[in-house]
Amino acid sequence: MKRALLIAVGLALASMLVVAPAPSYDPWAWLLWGREIAGGSLSTAEGPAFKPLPVAVCALFAPLGDAAPWLWVALVRCAAAVGAVLAFDLARQLARGSNLAGALAALGVLLCGALPAMTAAGADAAPAIALALGAVTAWRSGRTGLALGLGAACGLVRVEAWPFLAGAGVVAWRREPRLRPLAGGIAIALPALWLVPELLGSGDALRSSDRAQIPNPGQPALAAVPFLASLEEAAGLPLWPLWIGVAVLLAAALPARRATPALLPAAAGAAWLAIVALMAEAGFTGEARYAVPGAAMLAISGAVGLAALANRHPLAAVAVLAAVAAAALPRLDDAGPIRRDQAHQQALASQLADAVRAAGGRAAVLACGRPYVGRLRGPLMAYRMDVEKRVIEPDEPPRAPGVVFRSRLHADDPVLPGVVPDRFLEVARTPEWQVLAACT
Repeated sequence: MKRALLIAVGLALASMLVVAPAPSYDPWAWLLWGREIAGGSLSTAEGPAFKPLPVAVCALFAPLGDAAPWLWVALVRCAAAVGAVLAFDLARQLARGSNLAGALAALGVLLCGALPAMTAAGADAAPAIALALGAVTAWRSGRTGLALGLGAACGLVRVEAWPFLAGAGVVAWRREPRLRPLAGGIAIALPALWLVPELLGSGDALRSSDRAQIPNPGQPALAAVPFLASLEEAAGLPLWPLWIGVAVLLAAALPARRATPALLPAAAGAAWLAIVALMAEAGFTGEARYAVPGAAMLAISGAVGLAALANRHPLAAVAVLAAVAAAALPRLDDAGPIRRDQAHQQALASQLADAVRAAGGRAAVLACGRPYVGRLRGPLMAYRMDVEKRVIEPDEPPRAPGVVFRSRLHADDPVLPGVVPDRFLEVARTPEWQVLAACT
């Protein structure tokens, strides 16, 4: 397994040469806050939800300067590779040594929903999966303390992990008294690490919770029944043949009236999806990206079921492989668009520094007035300008005095933000950015 992990990490690092390591919206905010913490300050008054573990890691990377964004994306891609190896090993064990089950599980995890695009851009789904599967692996091998530690780390990335961690903590408390200080410490530290930094950074300990209840258009929270809408989106995350695999395991377990160990990942995954759906009903966004770790767990059980089905007859094996290929190929086709979008994001990030210099530099821009930038580019702008996120204004239309940095969020998107032409004059331009100013 160690060799497999090394190979997987090597491939993940090699991907940095093929697919540009350009962070997306949330990771730029984590990098910004990590740099602020490293410098002895923190302002979270605006921006996405605060994530304790990503921000802490970014704070460690902050002294490395321009290498920090690269390192964060590299870490996330390595986490995806580690998650795939752990999924392979877990499915192989549950399927009594079946390499086919392991391969299907690894593929199912890597192609779970939009995980490839999210991983390429440094989002948090891959670390959550790797930490969750690491905790499961440690628990199964009897390393309860390590399992609790990895589970707590997962809980510092996604709050959906909290109920699972609480259950594990109760079991560990009763079975292993020596772990009670660790379990009690985690119970105190976990909420504190989420709430205290927000209280210090914004004055509102629940700021992240409130921010997470502002859905984008089309999200499950805006549906007539958010719970069902969230589940419907989550159902499309695993490759569809893996659902057949779960059904095979259920059909085998029903006559015995007891769940087999191979169904436990599916049960945990279904519980994770239900938590996301319940949170959507309570007012949170319920987006599919929050359900990806749960769907990955479902994929592991589905892989075991498909492998069992394939072992029944050679024709069944052919049918299983054909179905998995049919489901996987469309998602593999997304590799080209992901690569192009990442190249665009890298161009935006690198050329923004050039645009600021061409506009006279950071001091001149701030002296002119408020900096404006398009939607979802605020954390990037704040990071490049080395200012707090609240200094950057994403609202439209821009108002004088101010400096407007216009760009396309994606290559085919319109140039934003919009401006009144006779109020702002162009002062700088790069291939991806147009800078307009109306100073006092």
